[in-house]
Amino acid sequence: MEISLSQLLAHGIALAPVPLGGKAPATKGWNKPDNAITRKEQLACLTNQNVGILHSYCTPPTCALDVDFYPEAQKWLQTHRIQLDDLLNDRDAVVFCSGKKHSTKILYRLPEEVGPLVSKQVKYDAGVALEFRCAAGTGLTVMDLIPPSVHPSGTNYRWIGAGNPLAIPPIPSSLLRIWRELIEAGNQKRHRQNYHPIAETPRQRAVVREMLSFIDADRDYFTWRNIVWGLLSTGWSSAEELAREWSESSPDSFHEDSFWVLVNSYEPDHACGHTIRTVKHFARLGGWRE
Repeated sequence: MEISLSQLLAHGIALAPVPLGGKAPATKGWNKPDNAITRKEQLACLTNQNVGILHSYCTPPTCALDVDFYPEAQKWLQTHRIQLDDLLNDRDAVVFCSGKKHSTKILYRLPEEVGPLVSKQVKYDAGVALEFRCAAGTGLTVMDLIPPSVHPSGTNYRWIGAGNPLAIPPIPSSLLRIWRELIEAGNQKRHRQNYHPIAETPRQRAVVREMLSFIDADRDYFTWRNIVWGLLSTGWSSAEELAREWSESSPDSFHEDSFWVLVNSYEPDHACGHTIRTVKHFARLGGWRE
Protein backbone atom coordinates (compact mmCIF):
# COMPACT_ATOMS: atom_id res chain seq x y z
CA MET A 1 0.00 0.00 0.00
CA GLU A 2 1.49 3.33 -1.07
CA ILE A 3 0.58 6.21 1.23
CA SER A 4 2.41 9.52 0.89
CA LEU A 5 3.48 11.59 3.87
CA SER A 6 1.61 14.60 2.48
CA GLN A 7 -1.57 12.52 2.50
CA LEU A 8 -1.01 11.60 6.13
CA LEU A 9 -0.53 15.26 7.08
CA ALA A 10 -3.73 16.17 5.23
CA HIS A 11 -5.58 13.65 7.39
CA GLY A 12 -4.42 15.11 10.70
CA ILE A 13 -1.36 12.94 11.32
CA ALA A 14 1.53 14.61 13.18
CA LEU A 15 5.00 13.35 12.27
CA ALA A 16 8.61 13.53 13.44
CA PRO A 17 11.92 12.81 11.69
CA VAL A 18 14.12 9.98 12.97
CA PRO A 19 17.63 9.22 11.66
CA LEU A 20 17.44 6.60 8.91
CA GLY A 21 17.78 3.15 10.44
CA GLY A 22 17.28 4.51 13.96
CA LYS A 23 14.39 4.13 16.38
CA ALA A 24 14.43 7.43 18.24
CA PRO A 25 14.42 11.11 17.17
CA ALA A 26 17.71 12.94 17.47
CA THR A 27 16.19 16.42 17.71
CA LYS A 28 16.00 18.07 21.10
CA GLY A 29 12.40 18.72 22.09
CA TRP A 30 11.02 16.47 19.33
CA ASN A 31 8.15 15.40 21.59
CA LYS A 32 6.87 18.92 22.23
CA PRO A 33 3.78 20.09 20.29
CA ASP A 34 5.52 23.03 18.61
CA ASN A 35 8.06 20.72 16.99
CA ALA A 36 5.53 18.31 15.43
CA ILE A 37 5.45 18.22 11.64
CA THR A 38 1.85 18.93 10.66
CA ARG A 39 2.13 21.00 7.46
CA LYS A 40 3.26 20.15 3.93
CA GLU A 41 5.80 22.98 4.00
CA GLN A 42 7.70 21.03 6.68
CA LEU A 43 8.03 17.82 4.63
CA ALA A 44 11.62 18.58 3.67
CA CYS A 45 12.56 17.68 7.26
CA LEU A 46 11.56 14.09 6.53
CA THR A 47 13.72 13.61 3.42
CA ASN A 48 15.97 10.54 3.75
CA GLN A 49 14.70 9.99 7.29
CA ASN A 50 12.71 7.44 9.17
CA VAL A 51 9.25 8.75 10.06
CA GLY A 52 7.48 8.60 13.41
CA ILE A 53 3.84 9.28 14.23
CA LEU A 54 3.32 11.58 17.24
CA HIS A 55 0.13 10.16 18.68
CA SER A 56 -0.88 12.89 21.11
CA TYR A 57 -0.57 15.65 18.51
CA CYS A 58 -2.64 14.04 15.77
CA THR A 59 -6.13 15.41 15.16
CA PRO A 60 -7.92 13.65 16.73
CA PRO A 61 -5.25 11.81 18.76
CA THR A 62 -4.09 8.43 17.53
CA CYS A 63 -2.83 5.49 19.54
CA ALA A 64 -1.20 2.14 18.87
CA LEU A 65 -1.92 -1.30 20.26
CA ASP A 66 1.69 -2.46 20.18
CA VAL A 67 1.85 -6.25 20.11
CA ASP A 68 5.39 -6.95 21.25
CA PHE A 69 5.03 -10.72 21.67
CA TYR A 70 1.98 -12.16 19.95
CA PRO A 71 1.55 -15.43 21.96
CA GLU A 72 1.45 -13.65 25.33
CA ALA A 73 -0.53 -10.69 24.03
CA GLN A 74 -3.14 -13.05 22.62
CA LYS A 75 -3.45 -14.90 25.94
CA TRP A 76 -3.76 -11.70 27.98
CA LEU A 77 -6.42 -10.21 25.71
CA GLN A 78 -8.39 -13.46 25.83
CA THR A 79 -8.67 -13.08 29.61
CA HIS A 80 -10.55 -9.86 28.81
CA ARG A 81 -12.73 -11.58 26.18
CA ILE A 82 -10.95 -9.94 23.27
CA GLN A 83 -9.61 -11.94 20.34
CA LEU A 84 -6.40 -10.45 18.96
CA ASP A 85 -6.91 -12.17 15.60
CA ASP A 86 -10.30 -10.46 15.26
CA LEU A 87 -8.64 -7.07 15.80
CA LEU A 88 -5.89 -7.80 13.28
CA ASN A 89 -8.24 -9.16 10.63
CA ASP A 90 -10.94 -6.52 10.91
CA ARG A 91 -11.68 -5.04 7.49
CA ASP A 92 -10.90 -1.52 8.78
CA ALA A 93 -7.78 -2.50 10.75
CA VAL A 94 -4.76 -0.26 10.08
CA VAL A 95 -1.91 -2.63 10.86
CA PHE A 96 1.80 -2.31 10.23
CA CYS A 97 4.95 -4.22 11.17
CA SER A 98 8.72 -3.93 11.15
CA GLY A 99 9.44 -7.53 10.25
CA LYS A 100 10.25 -8.44 13.84
CA LYS A 101 8.88 -11.90 14.69
CA HIS A 102 5.72 -11.98 16.85
CA SER A 103 5.48 -8.18 16.71
CA THR A 104 2.93 -5.88 15.04
CA LYS A 105 0.98 -2.69 15.71
CA ILE A 106 -2.60 -1.57 15.16
CA LEU A 107 -3.43 2.13 14.83
CA TYR A 108 -6.62 3.64 16.24
CA ARG A 109 -8.11 7.08 16.84
CA LEU A 110 -9.01 8.10 20.37
CA PRO A 111 -12.31 9.95 20.90
CA GLU A 112 -11.82 13.72 20.90
CA GLU A 113 -13.66 13.98 24.20
CA VAL A 114 -11.20 11.49 25.74
CA GLY A 115 -7.99 12.99 24.38
CA PRO A 116 -4.49 11.49 24.74
CA LEU A 117 -4.14 8.68 27.28
CA VAL A 118 -1.02 7.71 29.20
CA SER A 119 0.72 4.70 27.67
CA LYS A 120 0.43 1.42 29.57
CA GLN A 121 2.42 -1.80 29.28
CA VAL A 122 1.24 -5.34 29.93
CA LYS A 123 4.14 -7.52 30.99
CA TYR A 124 4.78 -11.23 31.32
CA ASP A 125 7.69 -13.12 32.86
CA ALA A 126 10.11 -12.54 29.97
CA GLY A 127 9.21 -8.96 29.06
CA VAL A 128 6.42 -6.88 27.51
CA ALA A 129 3.49 -8.68 25.88
CA LEU A 130 1.72 -5.58 24.57
CA GLU A 131 1.42 -1.87 25.14
CA PHE A 132 -1.27 0.77 24.75
CA ARG A 133 0.68 3.73 23.35
CA CYS A 134 -0.23 7.41 23.11
CA ALA A 135 1.13 9.82 25.72
CA ALA A 136 4.18 9.67 27.98
CA GLY A 137 4.02 9.91 31.76
CA THR A 138 5.41 13.44 31.45
CA GLY A 139 2.28 14.54 29.55
CA LEU A 140 4.07 14.78 26.20
CA THR A 141 3.61 12.39 23.29
CA VAL A 142 5.20 9.05 22.51
CA MET A 143 6.18 8.07 18.99
CA ASP A 144 5.97 4.99 16.79
CA LEU A 145 7.89 4.49 13.56
CA ILE A 146 5.64 3.95 10.57
CA PRO A 147 6.20 2.97 6.92
CA PRO A 148 8.36 3.65 4.96
CA SER A 149 10.87 3.66 7.85
CA VAL A 150 13.77 1.22 8.06
CA HIS A 151 14.20 -0.85 11.21
CA PRO A 152 17.72 -0.98 12.76
CA SER A 153 17.85 -4.64 11.66
CA GLY A 154 17.53 -3.50 8.04
CA THR A 155 13.92 -4.58 7.45
CA ASN A 156 11.32 -2.12 6.19
CA TYR A 157 8.19 -1.10 8.03
CA ARG A 158 5.13 -1.88 5.91
CA TRP A 159 1.36 -1.61 6.03
CA ILE A 160 -0.19 -5.08 6.25
CA GLY A 161 -3.77 -4.50 7.41
CA ALA A 162 -6.90 -4.41 5.31
CA GLY A 163 -7.71 -0.88 6.45
CA ASN A 164 -6.64 2.46 5.02
CA PRO A 165 -4.04 4.51 7.00
CA LEU A 166 -5.90 7.61 5.83
CA ALA A 167 -9.06 6.36 7.56
CA ILE A 168 -7.83 5.15 10.96
CA PRO A 169 -10.80 3.66 12.83
CA PRO A 170 -11.82 4.57 16.39
CA ILE A 171 -10.45 2.36 19.15
CA PRO A 172 -12.93 -0.39 20.11
CA SER A 173 -14.77 0.37 23.33
CA SER A 174 -13.51 -2.91 24.83
CA LEU A 175 -9.87 -1.84 24.39
CA LEU A 176 -10.58 1.68 25.64
CA ARG A 177 -12.20 0.28 28.77
CA ILE A 178 -9.21 -1.98 29.52
CA TRP A 179 -6.77 0.86 28.95
CA ARG A 180 -8.63 3.10 31.37
CA GLU A 181 -8.65 0.32 33.94
CA LEU A 182 -4.87 0.01 33.64
CA ILE A 183 -4.50 3.77 34.13
CA GLU A 184 -6.76 3.74 37.18
CA ALA A 185 -4.86 0.81 38.69
CA GLY A 186 -1.63 2.76 38.23
CA ASN A 187 -3.13 5.86 39.85
CA GLN A 188 -4.26 3.84 42.86
CA LYS A 189 -0.80 2.28 43.16
CA ARG A 190 0.88 5.67 43.24
CA HIS A 191 -1.68 6.94 45.77
CA ARG A 192 -0.90 4.00 48.06
CA GLN A 193 2.80 4.83 47.80
CA ASN A 194 2.01 8.37 49.01
CA TYR A 195 4.47 9.87 46.56
CA HIS A 196 3.81 13.54 45.90
CA PRO A 197 6.02 15.12 43.20
CA ILE A 198 7.79 18.37 43.98
CA ALA A 199 6.34 21.48 42.34
CA GLU A 200 8.47 22.85 39.50
CA THR A 201 9.94 26.21 40.44
CA PRO A 202 13.20 27.97 39.47
CA ARG A 203 14.54 27.25 42.94
CA GLN A 204 13.69 23.54 42.78
CA ARG A 205 15.27 23.24 39.32
CA ALA A 206 18.43 24.85 40.72
CA VAL A 207 18.46 22.35 43.59
CA VAL A 208 18.16 19.42 41.20
CA ARG A 209 20.93 20.79 38.97
CA GLU A 210 23.12 21.12 42.06
CA MET A 211 22.38 17.51 43.01
CA LEU A 212 23.23 16.31 39.50
CA SER A 213 26.56 18.14 39.65
CA PHE A 214 27.56 15.68 42.39
CA ILE A 215 26.70 12.63 40.24
CA ASP A 216 29.10 11.33 37.60
CA ALA A 217 27.06 10.57 34.46
CA ASP A 218 29.56 7.90 33.38
CA ARG A 219 27.54 5.11 35.01
CA ASP A 220 26.51 1.58 34.23
CA TYR A 221 23.31 1.44 32.17
CA PHE A 222 20.92 0.59 35.01
CA THR A 223 22.17 3.31 37.34
CA TRP A 224 21.99 5.86 34.50
CA ARG A 225 18.47 4.66 33.64
CA ASN A 226 17.29 4.89 37.24
CA ILE A 227 18.56 8.46 37.63
CA VAL A 228 16.93 9.53 34.36
CA TRP A 229 13.69 7.89 35.45
CA GLY A 230 13.96 9.68 38.79
CA LEU A 231 14.14 13.00 36.95
CA LEU A 232 11.25 12.14 34.63
CA SER A 233 9.12 11.13 37.62
CA THR A 234 8.85 14.81 38.58
CA GLY A 235 6.59 15.43 35.60
CA TRP A 236 8.34 18.78 35.15
CA SER A 237 8.39 20.43 31.73
CA SER A 238 12.18 20.69 32.16
CA ALA A 239 12.69 17.05 33.24
CA GLU A 240 13.97 15.84 29.87
CA GLU A 241 16.26 18.86 29.54
CA LEU A 242 17.74 18.18 32.99
CA ALA A 243 18.20 14.50 32.17
CA ARG A 244 19.88 15.29 28.86
CA GLU A 245 22.17 17.98 30.28
CA TRP A 246 23.34 15.59 32.97
CA SER A 247 23.73 12.63 30.57
CA GLU A 248 25.72 14.77 28.12
CA SER A 249 28.16 15.70 30.89
CA SER A 250 29.79 12.35 30.10
CA PRO A 251 30.33 12.71 26.32
CA ASP A 252 32.21 9.41 26.04
CA SER A 253 29.21 7.41 27.27
CA PHE A 254 26.34 9.56 25.94
CA HIS A 255 24.48 8.17 22.93
CA GLU A 256 21.65 10.18 21.37
CA ASP A 257 19.54 7.21 20.28
CA SER A 258 19.88 5.43 23.62
CA PHE A 259 18.82 8.56 25.48
CA TRP A 260 15.67 9.13 23.45
CA VAL A 261 14.72 5.45 23.50
CA LEU A 262 14.95 5.56 27.30
CA VAL A 263 12.94 8.79 27.58
CA ASN A 264 10.31 7.59 25.11
CA SER A 265 9.86 4.31 26.99
CA TYR A 266 9.50 5.89 30.45
CA GLU A 267 6.37 4.70 32.17
CA PRO A 268 5.73 5.60 35.85
CA ASP A 269 4.08 2.27 36.68
CA HIS A 270 7.09 0.32 35.43
CA ALA A 271 9.87 2.60 36.64
CA CYS A 272 10.57 0.37 39.68
CA GLY A 273 9.65 3.15 42.10
CA HIS A 274 12.48 5.46 41.04
CA THR A 275 11.66 9.07 41.93
CA ILE A 276 13.56 12.24 42.73
CA ARG A 277 14.62 10.40 45.90
CA THR A 278 16.76 8.20 43.64
CA VAL A 279 18.57 11.32 42.42
CA LYS A 280 19.04 12.51 46.01
CA HIS A 281 20.49 9.12 47.00
CA PHE A 282 23.21 9.20 44.36
CA ALA A 283 23.90 12.89 44.97
CA ARG A 284 24.50 12.18 48.65
CA LEU A 285 26.86 9.35 47.73
CA GLY A 286 28.77 11.91 45.68
CA GLY A 287 29.04 14.33 48.59
CA TRP A 288 25.97 16.54 48.21
CA ARG A 289 24.38 17.81 51.42
CA GLU A 290 20.99 19.47 51.76
